[in-house]
Amino acid sequence: MRLTTLCFLLSTASSLCSLPASADEFVSFGGVSHHFERDLGLNEFNPGIGYEKDLSPDLSWSAGVFKNSLRRAAFYGTVNYALWQPVEGWRIGGTAGLSTGYHHAAIVPLVMPFVEWRISKIGVQAYVIPTIKPYVDGAVVLQFKWRID
Repeated sequence: MRLTTLCFLLSTASSLCSLPASADEFVSFGGVSHHFERDLGLNEFNPGIGYEKDLSPDLSWSAGVFKNSLRRAAFYGTVNYALWQPVEGWRIGGTAGLSTGYHHAAIVPLVMPFVEWRISKIGVQAYVIPTIKPYVDGAVVLQFKWRID
């Protein structure tokens, strides 16, 4: 069973690495958040650094670290699916992944909708993080990105 799993992982990694070179890649710089519960004293300036790579026009993955709302380093990894692209430069979809640095759990699952605007070399992505008590305090988050060539 272990050999089969290893072969599957190596095959998947090989496929991802052989994607066309034209797939967009971004460096993200964290962003800002606005929490639904305003009286908790949460950090709303969330600098960080991340990497995102498009696998297709509607699918990408990302990973990085940022200073979260609890003023802790939070590491994340996500898969992003743009369900709808109404006009050029705009993408609407969902994100699923994992993050560290929050209440009562070493790792917290993430599932959240997003709206993204990309033009030329810049991108802005807005996420809605749902409140999941006692683990995560909900917010709207803006993340800023720079496309790298």
